[in-house]
Amino acid sequence: MELVTYKINGGVGIMKKILVYGDSNTWGDNFITGQRIPDEKQWVNILRKKYNKEYLFLQEGLPGRIAGNDEIMKKYKNGQDTFISIFRTNAPVDTVIISLGTNDLQLKYNKSSDDIIKDLLWYKDKIEESFNDEEDKIKYFNSKMPNIVYILPINFDYQVNASAIFDIECEKKRQEIKRKEKKERRENKRREEKRKEKKRKEKKRRERKFLMPVINDKVEFSPK
Repeated sequence: MELVTYKINGGVGIMKKILVYGDSNTWGDNFITGQRIPDEKQWVNILRKKYNKEYLFLQEGLPGRIAGNDEIMKKYKNGQDTFISIFRTNAPVDTVIISLGTNDLQLKYNKSSDDIIKDLLWYKDKIEESFNDEEDKIKYFNSKMPNIVYILPINFDYQVNASAIFDIECEKKRQEIKRKEKKERRENKRREEKRKEKKRKEKKRRERKFLMPVINDKVEFSPK
């Protein structure tokens, strides 16, 4: 992604833009008091302060937001419905962090771990779909595909503050999502290693072909 220029401490510098699209954890919700924690204690702002000369963090968190579109009563919490407009509002960006999935585990949604994974992968597919549109690629991407990072559902004690909306089965699904993600990461690593190995072999083959001595055979024709 082309770097975007911003004023830093009165001067001009180059910063990378990171869009963080998440739920109450990104927003900074205090599950005990029900209020928002101070700005300086929100993890996105902690990173913003630490890397203020290198990265511009764009905080787009909403309490109750889900990865899918399963919320019927409060539809503003449906993550997929609002993502594209928020992404384009902040575009172009260098990295998109998707920090969702925890609320999808709630009992009322009755979703499997595969359902949640599918909803999470929707964001990657949607960004790639937009990138493949020539007009979008220029306007919203500066012709460069952003990095896509996932923060999986965090570990939490559902028995303390959320026993009414989560149970042990929800925690089992969360663990399943983690296991499947690790398995997919290992498989992707193996595929990448195979791709690199194939590329190395092809390079060696071309080098051998290039260095192979050329032998010109002399052919004599006998007169009839």
